[in-house]
Amino acid sequence: MSFYKPFAPLFGAIFCCLLGVGATLGALPLYLRRDLHATDLQIGVVVMAIAVSAVIARPIAGRLADRHGYKPLMLAGVALCVLASLGYLLGGGIVPLTAVRILHGIGEGTVYTAGATWLVALSPLERRGRVVGLYGICMWLGITLGALVGVLLLDNAGFAAVGWFAAAAALGGLALVAAKPGPERPTGPPRTGLVAGSAVLPGVALSLAAFGYAALAAFVALHLAKRDIGSGIAAFNAFGVTYVGVRLFIGNLPDRLGASRVALWSALTEAVGLVLVGAAPNLAVAVVGGLVMGAGLSLLFPALALVVLNRTDPSRHGVALGAFTSFWDVGLAVGGPLAGWIAGLAGYPAIFYVMAGCALGSAALSLAGRRRAASVPAET
Repeated sequence: MSFYKPFAPLFGAIFCCLLGVGATLGALPLYLRRDLHATDLQIGVVVMAIAVSAVIARPIAGRLADRHGYKPLMLAGVALCVLASLGYLLGGGIVPLTAVRILHGIGEGTVYTAGATWLVALSPLERRGRVVGLYGICMWLGITLGALVGVLLLDNAGFAAVGWFAAAAALGGLALVAAKPGPERPTGPPRTGLVAGSAVLPGVALSLAAFGYAALAAFVALHLAKRDIGSGIAAFNAFGVTYVGVRLFIGNLPDRLGASRVALWSALTEAVGLVLVGAAPNLAVAVVGGLVMGAGLSLLFPALALVVLNRTDPSRHGVALGAFTSFWDVGLAVGGPLAGWIAGLAGYPAIFYVMAGCALGSAALSLAGRRRAASVPAET
């Protein structure tokens, strides 16, 4: 456990910030509908504003972190999360809340990118994949638990309590970051641009894989209900079990077996899980499909992130990770509407078969990147 001690403040900081993000994510749609009588379109705009701003903020934050240091940027990101959380207390209508969500997205994107790059700077080369994977688990747990707390607070104490909770959680993250000494910044040749070339191919592979997760989250319950199979959300819950479990127990596989190889097999595993969900004649098969999908996607992100890091000069790790992570957000933002469009054309099962094809495309890109890496020198 002593190995993880230097990383604990950063794990704690991302957990605290995402705890606040999750609380607002869980409570905001209900508050908008019950108290502000917002339409479905307005709810979608307000809720998704945080994701759009985070996509834009991540590569910018990465570039600034490379230039000015990881700690100052992470402190700035956490401070923005505190301010955004307090902004929810002001209430108001759709426009003010959208502005607050944009600010929250900038803060979350900055915290994640600066913290991830900081962790990579602290981690030994042979354990980077493991550390990045655990960082993602802290983020996942923060969002999941925060959403639960947010709904409970909304129902029992009102929306203002959600804002206060999010602010308090972010302040806890701020204290953790402030107390940790900053690392030395790697030096390197000055570079321009917000997207490192090394992040593009793995990023597209990540987006294609993210389509499957978006489809599972949005449509698995409806898909199974159409077949008169109740409790369809169990397949999504099963996904979460293996997603977390695989990272905890065998999260070092990208370091041990090679990042490109693990990324390839992870995408293929996801494709198998999607086919099982699409063809499921009963709940048991759907749950197995969710478990298989979780096992695949669990290691895909850290494996592809490791590919990016190994192909990027250390002085550009921030901008590379920022751009790479944005591809996940893009995949979620595109995958949900795409799945709905497919359902309208060909029905729910077709969603999962098409997304399985996208996962195979992700595997093909990882294979192509592996071959390309053997013949092309790393970005400097």
